[in-house]
Amino acid sequence: MPDDEFAIAATGGAATGTPEPLRDASEEGGDAALSSPAHAQKEVSLVTDVHERLAETYRRLTGGRRTWLSVHLAEDAVTPFGSSLLEAIKVIEGRLSGAGERFIAELADIRYMPASDNRAGWKAGFEQLVQKLGEVLVARTLFEADWPEGTTFTLEPTNPNTGARPEVLVDTPERQWLFEVKCPAFIDYQDRRDANPRQLPVRGPLGELPGMLEGTTLPRDNVLKDFLASAERKFHSFSTKDRTGVLVVVWDAHIFEATSALSHSQAGLLKERSWHRRNGVRVPYAAVDGVILLNHLEVIKVSAQEMFEARQEDPFRIVPAGQPPNVWCPNLGGGDLDAGVAALFNARPLDEVSVAADYSPKDFVMWIDVEAAARAHRRGAMRRRLLRGVSETAISVSRRPTSVTKTA
Repeated sequence: MPDDEFAIAATGGAATGTPEPLRDASEEGGDAALSSPAHAQKEVSLVTDVHERLAETYRRLTGGRRTWLSVHLAEDAVTPFGSSLLEAIKVIEGRLSGAGERFIAELADIRYMPASDNRAGWKAGFEQLVQKLGEVLVARTLFEADWPEGTTFTLEPTNPNTGARPEVLVDTPERQWLFEVKCPAFIDYQDRRDANPRQLPVRGPLGELPGMLEGTTLPRDNVLKDFLASAERKFHSFSTKDRTGVLVVVWDAHIFEATSALSHSQAGLLKERSWHRRNGVRVPYAAVDGVILLNHLEVIKVSAQEMFEARQEDPFRIVPAGQPPNVWCPNLGGGDLDAGVAALFNARPLDEVSVAADYSPKDFVMWIDVEAAARAHRRGAMRRRLLRGVSETAISVSRRPTSVTKTA
């Protein structure tokens, strides 16, 4: 095995697939020990020691230079975001020795560039950081779960046939689970989406109308095509064992952009009428059983910047209660995701959640500036009343949702 692969056998556990917190070695005394005040004090000390060791490793690797996480992992002043990150990496390290340290090293390698010096460099660095933090989230989710006894885990295993490396291999006695994690570049795209009044989430006849592409946010289907192609290369012919290949994509709250590109009935990449074809035949991505869309990008982004309050306290957990669901988009001919894995990621089938506008594949979206529309309405109403000789008026405008959509 190459030095940059890590593997370890899981201990115990039933084949439930549901998350279960890992226990420190000091917890092996059983349930009675968990309630012991002395044990509780020792456990807190162990957590603090591990967190500090990981934070010190990060500070040592960065050599005191300013980094993306230097504020969050400052000595004796770790932020709540920093503590959540360290806890996630502690869980990873506890299940797979060396994997947590590897994540720390990779985070330390992401160079910080002040926006005032190089705006493009700042954006690229921040997006790279969010991609890596998404990988931490997915690894923590998988490593913290209770898998069947005898399961092994490998971080970035090498495909013996293609040389490509998926993010995580979970090798159970009955089946291999391959996971690839992706996060698209998002800063420029979100800026364009905010500025443009129209959006085309999918390729189709509407895009061919004269003038339609001007002032319109275009589909992200090329990005998702590249993600699928990368996952296909990493999963294809990985082994002769039964396996499931899952592409996990971290997205923002506009999940319909990804569901449209993947699962729109007339052009989606995972559907029979996919626009991506070779010699007239659909490109199947046969090794990819489906895509999990994580509605989590904004949680990570906002938590890392600490500019606003994120919708959940810990950005490195997938919390089902009180949070919008994530989505499972199966490949053509595929079915439901394994119930245990679906529960881990709070991933609902697209057919189940597509009743919600934020999730359903769409042909066209028109964005309305509510404040501007309200001001225009008041001005128009005032003009009409003045023309009728009315000098004073009280006008109330109801607030409406900010998007008008047409579903496929």
